[in-house]
Amino acid sequence: MPTPIEGGLVRLARAVALGLAVLILVYLVALPLYPLIRYEFISDTGRIEPAETAKDIKESAAATGTAANSGPAAASATLPQVSPKDNNPNRIIIKKIGVDAPIVESADEKYGLNHGVWLMPTGSSPDKGGNTIITGHRFKYLPPNNLTFFLLDKLTKGDEIQVNWRGKVYGYQVDSTKIVPAEEVSILEPTDQPILTIFTCDPIFSTTNRLVIIAKPI
Repeated sequence: MPTPIEGGLVRLARAVALGLAVLILVYLVALPLYPLIRYEFISDTGRIEPAETAKDIKESAAATGTAANSGPAAASATLPQVSPKDNNPNRIIIKKIGVDAPIVESADEKYGLNHGVWLMPTGSSPDKGGNTIITGHRFKYLPPNNLTFFLLDKLTKGDEIQVNWRGKVYGYQVDSTKIVPAEEVSILEPTDQPILTIFTCDPIFSTTNRLVIIAKPI
């Protein structure tokens, strides 16, 4: 028969184990909601960071003395500091929702999505015009969410997107947003005019649909 001290220790151990289990459960439930909570409540303006404007990009290009028409609707500027987490200068930056992710070129979709956001090889690239197609995970590396499109649904018409591509900065503005079935392929078709197509899974934790952002050059 256990002594009163041993019984107390057993009860204490059970209480600690129960407390840890509750904390782990709360953590797992709250983790996916962290980016949304941060976006809605921590940011005073509803933005992770103020979005860079078209004027800012153009003025930056002028300050460097480089041509602003060296690609379809491109504005050349000094590249921002590359994240110390990687050395890929090709990046997509959406300051409104806190995205700053490397753009990975690869024929392997899994590799591309596991190392940043994936530039689909069937599409174009900012320097060539046409339909530049970028896709990324909705939920994976959280928190933080700079490598995913968790908050992509927060973008609205007129919001700005920056693509750093091979030494130049390309500015885009959101033109439209839509949700399409996962098997919808029209968003992947070539276009005569330069556009940026970004898509991710919708709803979160499901591959039923695609959340699609269409943006046009500034």
